[in-house]
Amino acid sequence: MILVTGFEPFGGLARNPSKEVAEASGGRGVRAAVLPVDYRRIGPALDALLWEAWDAVLLMGVAIGRARLSLERVAINFRDGVRPDNAGWAPSSPELVPGGPAAYFATLPLERLSARLERDGIPAEISLSAGAYLCNAAFYLARHALERRGTPCGFLHLPPTPDLACGAEPMPLEREVAGVRALLQELSGPDR
Repeated sequence: MILVTGFEPFGGLARNPSKEVAEASGGRGVRAAVLPVDYRRIGPALDALLWEAWDAVLLMGVAIGRARLSLERVAINFRDGVRPDNAGWAPSSPELVPGGPAAYFATLPLERLSARLERDGIPAEISLSAGAYLCNAAFYLARHALERRGTPCGFLHLPPTPDLACGAEPMPLEREVAGVRALLQELSGPDR
């Protein structure tokens, strides 16, 4: 069973494509969940999901300004206290896990997943970092929780859909859903 997550809307956006893509991807062999854009609630929300044994975990968020599906390579033990979350809170401590490792690398097969998307005609890239906002927080906290179990885990940034495009090339929601379904199919294949 694979866990796929998206986020609720944030920053004044009426919707979040990652939430819609996650919900559309749930079903046979895949459980979809929506995470809060809230620093104080993200850890407990992930804990409630990650206690189960998963074959893989794919976390997702939207990145306004991106034109491709971006598989993120690194999650850092840092949160940006400049931008408040949906509860209006901006953390004063920069560490997500005090004393935790500085970073975790994705444990999903990024090159293989990126190649699958390109084969399917869906623009993709491998990006260095999930940033320093809630996307990074979810990725880091999930990797931290799953480190000893060895569960493959990674993060995917989606481009904005046409209604949210802000200077970037948008991607239709249906194409994003098709891309994520291709990734999930690749992750659930016989040679995971």
